[in-house]
Amino acid sequence: MLNNLTLRKRIFLFSSLLLLLAFTLIWIFVRPQYKEAIVNERTTIVSQLQEYSLQRADQIIRNWLNASNYMTDQILQNPAQTQDLMSKTLNLTPGLMRITIAEDGSDETVDIRRSMYDEIDFSEITYTWYPSEIDNEINVSFSSDSLSEMHYIVARKAIQIDQAFYMIDLYFNATGIVNDLVNIPLGGTYASNIITKDSNKLLPSKQIDVPEQELMDLVYSDLTVKEIDGLEWYILTSRFQTIPYWHAVAVEDAFILKPVYDLITFSLITGSVILLILFAFGWYVSRKVNRPVEQIISDVEYMSTLNFEHPVQPVSLPEFSLMQTTLENIRLTLERYQRINVEKIILEEWKNRYMMTYSDDLIGILDSDKKFSFLNNNFKQLLESMDLDPDTTQLGELLVHKDITMSKLEQQVHNPDPYTVKINVSELAHYQNENKSDYYDYQYVSIIDKNDEEQAALIILHDKTEDRLNDIKRNDMINIIAHELKNPITSIMGLSEVLQDSTFTDEKERNNLINEIMLSGQRMKTLVNRFLDIQRIESGRANIEIVEINLYRIAEEVRSVNRPLFDQKGVEAEIVREGRGFKIKADKDLVYDAIQNLVSNAIKYGEPGRTIEIKVANRPDSVKLSVTDFGYGISLEEQKKIFNKFYRVKSNKKAARENGTGLGLAYVREIINIHNGEIELESNEAIGSRFTLIFPK
Repeated sequence: MLNNLTLRKRIFLFSSLLLLLAFTLIWIFVRPQYKEAIVNERTTIVSQLQEYSLQRADQIIRNWLNASNYMTDQILQNPAQTQDLMSKTLNLTPGLMRITIAEDGSDETVDIRRSMYDEIDFSEITYTWYPSEIDNEINVSFSSDSLSEMHYIVARKAIQIDQAFYMIDLYFNATGIVNDLVNIPLGGTYASNIITKDSNKLLPSKQIDVPEQELMDLVYSDLTVKEIDGLEWYILTSRFQTIPYWHAVAVEDAFILKPVYDLITFSLITGSVILLILFAFGWYVSRKVNRPVEQIISDVEYMSTLNFEHPVQPVSLPEFSLMQTTLENIRLTLERYQRINVEKIILEEWKNRYMMTYSDDLIGILDSDKKFSFLNNNFKQLLESMDLDPDTTQLGELLVHKDITMSKLEQQVHNPDPYTVKINVSELAHYQNENKSDYYDYQYVSIIDKNDEEQAALIILHDKTEDRLNDIKRNDMINIIAHELKNPITSIMGLSEVLQDSTFTDEKERNNLINEIMLSGQRMKTLVNRFLDIQRIESGRANIEIVEINLYRIAEEVRSVNRPLFDQKGVEAEIVREGRGFKIKADKDLVYDAIQNLVSNAIKYGEPGRTIEIKVANRPDSVKLSVTDFGYGISLEEQKKIFNKFYRVKSNKKAARENGTGLGLAYVREIINIHNGEIELESNEAIGSRFTLIFPK
């Protein structure tokens, strides 16, 4: 179908498809990212305004509660001056409207108030008392008068003078605080309210439904999204630091997401304009291109019938002059080849060229002027990665490049008459960055005539990077194993020499030395066995028996087996369950080994007196087991290396002194990989280190 379309129609079609693709990509990828960024930015602004208003309100309320405490303390010290202290507190405390003192069991009340509030009927106020957040002895109540649009915070504290109990109430004008919290300068549609821990709304504003369980642990600006009256609202809920209330601000999503909608509208308009421009441009280009193309096609049709005598005529469009010249040269070449009947030569030449072009090795051919007459794809990519132009670069520029080094040069010479063939072989390294270099076997095969002039040369670069890196890793591993075995071998040899001393007669010391030799041998055996276990798993030669197992029961077995070690180290272990039914399909022995390694590390790396937590949790798609040691912890830099073979924590001196092979966590990681699971590490001062194994169901 596409072959039947004209160039003009193809341009129109591809332009439309590209724009449609662009709109689709914007909608699928750009819009969600932009939406997320806008939501984060605008909710952050709302959050900052909310926190600023709430902090101001908390400061005022804190001053009021401090004034309440100060007055009651002064009354307790000087009961005879109660009246004066009440008047003084009333005059010196901004926002204080009224103070009452009533004796428990008596109808008499001492009541003083500011004159400006004489007309207020406080008897209509309803109270709901909660302990304040800064002093449990002070109860507070938030009340409102819908007729006068007044809001009050009442602080109540009970005191004892001699044998009598008194209840002191201080009434504060909270109208200004409420206005600041309700009238936040946001712009757009929003609603705000003050909410009790029972999710009761204290202000006659738009209802903002926040479930009670979402309030209990909130601090500042916890974001939830709710649907209210069929519209989606972003609700930011913050907790007062002085009184047990929460402040909620609900912002309509149309206000939050307005820039996103503007972006989509702008993109649609811009795309439509671009599409019109492309249509106009495509029509013009197709018109200008069609004429010379039709002329060239007409001339080339003669060549398709093996008529190479008809010339390819010059075209009017300069952009096609190179095509016309190239086709004319091809025609002349084919005309000459046709005369000498070299069709087979052409075929063989192109076979060889194709094979070299797509070879994995880097292949280049030099002519007698030392210029590249041929470069295969991989060789071109190498030159381009070094910012060299494949069309103009000479071999010398490549070899002296700052990122290229050569070594181990060898030469072979052959003398097939009448030429001399020289083969130069060396190793070539291509430096890319601090973490990566490529290595090649370099061959330079040159053909030299009797006049000692080079007529052509073949360059072959064979990539040896993977072999070189494997050699480096293999040598590193051998060095590490040799280093780890050196200490126990040295210990065994030294202790054996002592035992060989014929003058050594202390039987008890002899037994101690023999025991030390056995321990050193055991460490060597443990190191070798653990290393072999890892190698078997990595190579896929381990015997894996997948059965249904209960992760909680295996954790109990590990705790039971390690009980002597717990007693020896002076620590305890507890198992915590979340949910039930902790069954997974896995190899029981390997899972046991993984948990045992984590528990063994938890015992070693911490002080006595700790309680190690082993937690098993059932999740919808996995079962998790975590071991928290509450020990020394692991630095952030070392967390990146902790699962490498033979790596041991060095930042903590006490941890470094503990015996270990540095293979345990590498072994655990391989076990988890076999079960298609994950291992997570969390480390800080509060928990020490927590390793979590995640087994898919």
